[in-house]
Amino acid sequence: MMTLHDIQEFLRGQDIDGWLLYDFRGTNPVALHIAGLASSGSRRWFLWLPAQGEPAWLIHAIEGNTFARRRLDLAGALTQYVGWRDLEEQLGRLVQTGQGPARRIAMEYSPNNAIPYVSRVDAGTKEMVERVTGAEIVSSADLVQMAQAVLADEQITSHRRAAAILLAAKDAGFDFIRSRLQSNVPTTEYEVQQFLVEQFKRAGLDYEHDPIVAANAHAADPHFAPTAEHHSLIRAGDMVLFDLWGRETRTPHDCFADITWVAYCGAETPAPVRELFSIVAAGRDAAVDFIQKRLDAGSPVHGYEADDACRAVISAAGYGANFIHRTGHSIGTATHFNGVNIDNLETQDRRTLIPGVMFTVEPGIYLPDFDFDGSGVAKGLGLRSEINCLMHAHRIEVTTLPRQTEVVTLG
Repeated sequence: MMTLHDIQEFLRGQDIDGWLLYDFRGTNPVALHIAGLASSGSRRWFLWLPAQGEPAWLIHAIEGNTFARRRLDLAGALTQYVGWRDLEEQLGRLVQTGQGPARRIAMEYSPNNAIPYVSRVDAGTKEMVERVTGAEIVSSADLVQMAQAVLADEQITSHRRAAAILLAAKDAGFDFIRSRLQSNVPTTEYEVQQFLVEQFKRAGLDYEHDPIVAANAHAADPHFAPTAEHHSLIRAGDMVLFDLWGRETRTPHDCFADITWVAYCGAETPAPVRELFSIVAAGRDAAVDFIQKRLDAGSPVHGYEADDACRAVISAAGYGANFIHRTGHSIGTATHFNGVNIDNLETQDRRTLIPGVMFTVEPGIYLPDFDFDGSGVAKGLGLRSEINCLMHAHRIEVTTLPRQTEVVTLG
């Protein structure tokens, strides 16, 4: 948990006068988390964390009991309001510095909604705060990342254990398909998926929802997942993609791992598939190498830049239009966490890759009508390679080794 000292040090370094947390009925989970509250009550509340000085709260007069157990190190002075006029007057007084009214205030707002994951304050509240304080509202995106997405050592250790379980489950799943092919016993995407689910259950993993097992054209849909009603057979000569994620449940703070591997149901992968996978892997590795080079130069790295480095490789090979999602997402206690994403496609993520954050790098090429084996049948193809990365002070670490360097053969 980020301390008040950490918050204030960051605010001063960014020339921000304070962080104004706001919530109404749980619409801003960031505010609840930072304030250490289990629930938000039924009225609007604010918590002012100044760059210097003591925290201060503004709550409704009937909500005192809700805030009795607020986070101790942020307890601060507690002021009550009754009506909306009173709220606005008191808020103007709350947001002060030692030199007078605040000039720049951080809130859960993202200009142009560029980072929707932190865009939690509605436009009307932002307008009201600007009017009654006269301050400029700036984004708290990097503050949120520091407060929620920087992982403790024990969380990173739990991630490593989860990664080992997923990699073993991946191998077992491919072996399951291989044995069925060798025995001429039919299998399906759904049957393999449920085999993997059993592996997760035996290992005690929380996996949120069932993993992806996708053959041929289904793998060209990045979020396809088989169900009992909707699935395909897996036959000799097919391509198969596994996307697996999970975390241990020893504590509520255990962290996810998230990997994707691909395999060919035969002894020798078709040449077009080998070539396309080499492009995907080169894009993946280019993102990692770019981040390390920037660290070696002592320069900050932003999420959108790493996306650009990966995407440039795939675009140069002629498949930019077939890479239809961001390069990576934040990982933590959820598979999609509140840290920086490797993204300059779906959003432009200008947050910095700071020590202690984890994220995926997972480029893909998706060709739903591709004849990958020269059979004259356009089975379709989706290739993705997903690794997990941890930022250290001076290096990036791939935590889900080995990286896939060639398509697994199941012949």
